[in-house]
Amino acid sequence: MNKENIKNMNPRFIQDLPDLNYALIGLQGSRMLGLQQSEDADYDYRGVFIAPKKDLLSLHKPTATIEGGSSVDGEMDYVFHEVEKFFQLAIKGNPSVISLFFVPEYTYIDSIGQLIVDNKHLFLGSVAIRAAFGGYAMSQIVYLQKNRGDAKRKAKHVRHCFRLFDQGAELLSTGHISMPLKNPEYYLRLGEMIHQEGGLENLVRIFEEKDAEFRRVKSVLPEHPDVERINQLLLRIRGEAYSWEI
Repeated sequence: MNKENIKNMNPRFIQDLPDLNYALIGLQGSRMLGLQQSEDADYDYRGVFIAPKKDLLSLHKPTATIEGGSSVDGEMDYVFHEVEKFFQLAIKGNPSVISLFFVPEYTYIDSIGQLIVDNKHLFLGSVAIRAAFGGYAMSQIVYLQKNRGDAKRKAKHVRHCFRLFDQGAELLSTGHISMPLKNPEYYLRLGEMIHQEGGLENLVRIFEEKDAEFRRVKSVLPEHPDVERINQLLLRIRGEAYSWEI
């Protein structure tokens, strides 16, 4: 990767990036969504890398997911998936992975990264999207019901819960996810409800209404991803990435 082609990233963060053969890097999290609570919110980067051929062919397989950085305000946090792992997660409708397809401007993208983005439609299946986005939303509300974590963390779970419903519904009905969010203030207000008397009960009621609406959304997506064409895409990417290697 030519680090000179990285856009809009703090030079200090660039130096801290793992030494990987990147195809795609995009900013995610609160800064991308418009939900940051302060000017020094952390920077969440997600992306795709291509493992070296020798690692794939050896007994010691490469790590499929590289995570690191810091969750401290103003610092960088990152999760990078090897392309095969990224494809596997996308086929399952993983919201964090799927959302990377819809970043308005990438921090880094090469020809392979562009090829992946151009073929995002292959990964979108209504069954997996409903299960993943609805399931993740459910996990957030269950967390709220079972835990007495600090108020800031609980408000974050509230925002995640309802954002996932709405992004999932938009994806099902249009094949697209808008970034940043069209109405971030709505999710911020919902997050503040957790601090109010009876807030959790009200949020559970809203959750049940959203869940019912989400289940009724009419989808424009095919039922399942096109796994055969995704496999062909992976083989093409491997061929392009390794053609120059000895």
